[in-house]
Amino acid sequence: MEPKNLPIKLFSKRGTQDERKTEAGGGGPQPSWLLPEDMLEARATEFRQSLGATAQSIAARRPERSFIPAVVQVTVREDAMAKSHRGEVGKLFNRKEEYNFIGLSEDLDFLVKVDSPEHVAFIEHNLERPLAFSIGLSAIDEIRPFQPRIDLPQDIATPLKVKLVNYQDRQMNAQVESAFEQTLREGQIAYRKTRYTSGLTVFKLEHVRPDSLVTVQEFEALYSIDPMPAYRITLDELSSGLELPVKTPVPGQDYLTVGVLDSGIAPIPHLAPWLDTRRYSAYNEPEVDRSHGTFVAGVLLYGDELEQRSWVGVGEFKLLDATVFPRPGLEIDEDELLENIQNAVLAHPDVLLWNLSGGGTMECSARDFSDFGKSLDELQQRTGALICKSAGNCTNFVSAAPKRRIPVSADSVRSLVVGSVAHSQGPDDLVPEGHASPFSRSGFGPNKLIKPELVHYGGNGGVTAGGRMKLTGVNSFSLTGGVVQQAGTSFSTPRVSALMAGLSHRVAGDFNPLLLKALAIHSAKYHPGLSLSPSDRLRELGFGLPGSVDDIIFNSPHESTLILQDNIVRGGYIEILDFPFPDVLLNDEGQFYGEVTVTLVTDPRLDGNQGAEYCQSNIDVSFGTYDRIRLRDTTKRTVSNPIGKLNPYNLLLSSNYAAKFQRYIDHPFTAERQLRDDLGKYHPIKKYAINLQEMTEAHRVRGLTAPKKWYLELKGLFSHAAEAAAAADGEVLSQEFCLIVTIRDPLQRHDVYSSVTRSLTLNNFQHNNIQLRNEVSLNLRNTSGGSAPEPAPE
Repeated sequence: MEPKNLPIKLFSKRGTQDERKTEAGGGGPQPSWLLPEDMLEARATEFRQSLGATAQSIAARRPERSFIPAVVQVTVREDAMAKSHRGEVGKLFNRKEEYNFIGLSEDLDFLVKVDSPEHVAFIEHNLERPLAFSIGLSAIDEIRPFQPRIDLPQDIATPLKVKLVNYQDRQMNAQVESAFEQTLREGQIAYRKTRYTSGLTVFKLEHVRPDSLVTVQEFEALYSIDPMPAYRITLDELSSGLELPVKTPVPGQDYLTVGVLDSGIAPIPHLAPWLDTRRYSAYNEPEVDRSHGTFVAGVLLYGDELEQRSWVGVGEFKLLDATVFPRPGLEIDEDELLENIQNAVLAHPDVLLWNLSGGGTMECSARDFSDFGKSLDELQQRTGALICKSAGNCTNFVSAAPKRRIPVSADSVRSLVVGSVAHSQGPDDLVPEGHASPFSRSGFGPNKLIKPELVHYGGNGGVTAGGRMKLTGVNSFSLTGGVVQQAGTSFSTPRVSALMAGLSHRVAGDFNPLLLKALAIHSAKYHPGLSLSPSDRLRELGFGLPGSVDDIIFNSPHESTLILQDNIVRGGYIEILDFPFPDVLLNDEGQFYGEVTVTLVTDPRLDGNQGAEYCQSNIDVSFGTYDRIRLRDTTKRTVSNPIGKLNPYNLLLSSNYAAKFQRYIDHPFTAERQLRDDLGKYHPIKKYAINLQEMTEAHRVRGLTAPKKWYLELKGLFSHAAEAAAAADGEVLSQEFCLIVTIRDPLQRHDVYSSVTRSLTLNNFQHNNIQLRNEVSLNLRNTSGGSAPEPAPE
């Protein structure tokens, strides 16, 4: 393998030189679905009749609950969901300085609050003038009173999970919750109240009598009733017989602390020196079994040594034991588990990296994000922490059934979700090394979000001739300190947590979740023998298996990695018109060549009331060539920027590449190739890996023939709901991002690293090598009396 010892680089945009203003578009033609006058009249009459039920429900409110707004559900045609059309729909319902759209339902219908008879009259008055609201009326297919979702469990002993409508008003929500609690007390209903997020409070009701349940169902602000999900963890161990020396911390050396949200960690000799003196436990000792947490902790600290392979390249950090799960056999309800997690994380604000190898079996929705995932997202936003979360297991492979989708909790947007790939293949195992483990659940998440983002080695599995499940596990420690084997995404996840800890320790500066995620995802690759389509690869393995710490932070002379971390404010974008592409990468035809990997990780604005549109902000990236800078006429109404690109060529579009490379093809670049245009608007992570030689001949001639200049462009976008909320609060919308670009010479002919560095300097970019901390050797002692095993070659 080519030696890598040149540090990757950080660079900055050059102030106003690389900043642009977002330019307004023209008015555009009227939408094709605009209704004629007679149909507008008929639709307005229909909608006025529908509002009658809402008016009656407001009039029928009990006096003490008359303050609770009614909610109507507005179905908008699919081709009218654009931001501009939503504004037209809003004109029907919003009085001055109001924004009454409070969210989206699971069916992507708008939920609109109607707070009084006067508000009903305002809407009806608008409907009496259909020509004044022609676009809004044409966009709406139906208006009807909102009906809460009620899914009662078959077993009446199962606790109920009750949610109320979020009116996007803190004081109103507090009054509504107080009124609901009074209703529960009057009905003598036992309840527990848990705040999942700032906008989501969940009530758990137990042993509800049928007559009391009717009272709950009739509460004016009820949003949903579901069975309360429950969680448990299990562990079955197989003996390995491997013995390892004990690592001990170097006195006086500072180590990063990783929190382990699990079943507890046993203070066995290999782990005891690394345990933080602090710990959190939600349980008394009889309720605790530390087997699972001890196995996870062993992979975190000794993952490479246990397998005698350099998969992560690091394993030295303190561990904080946070016992949030009870022993196997005891279930824990979702609200209690989330409260345990919140208590553990909030009690240790200095711990910013957490491993969560557990979290349920219920599949996530294809459209709506789970309450569990939203809670983890807000917890990370509030604390600045990063949670590495397992993608979940299933045993469908035993009956040859399709894999189940990732569970609720693994749809957390801010968490780094980890699946499992096979580290080896035994006699009964189903998949070769590097393929998705048979038990590892697959994506996508809601709204086709890429989940899991990464995979690591967590074991293999198969079926014996007798039809029984057989697992080939990875190594870690038992409660007695022996080395045992187990398989699951619970044990691939701590390898990624260890990688995040290693990167954070090696890279100087404050803990930086965006940078850490971007570095790991940027380095990820697939096994060369993985014969899956790009879509299937993303679904089962996310962006792939990340490299080791040194592989991530160092370059060879034939490649250069640049990192840009900044933020984009609404109303502007970033356009770098002299991006430092190495001018040495020219082939015999005078065309640029090379492999380019672009990874963009953003910190999106999230809104838990917007259904599938939970992610409320987006950044698009373009990278390519152009002929020259052109001057633009800023006297025109729609032109704000004095310069622009002549004949830009975005190289990140899959349409530029030969069709065979957009499918699986056995080629040296197969393990890295990403050629998807539909990574998704409002997806917080985007990755492109392109080989310029795979472009069609016509596109190579037009887009790569020298002389060409190179550009990088980053444009932000915010949803209509985000813009409305920001306008009401006086907030300036912005979103942080981390962009990483690697340019590589696949022929290894040229010094790309030096060429890019020269170009950065020549074009006045501020740049520097990523700052690394000094290394200190560990103390090793072998409790069995032997010497430390030598790692096997990769």
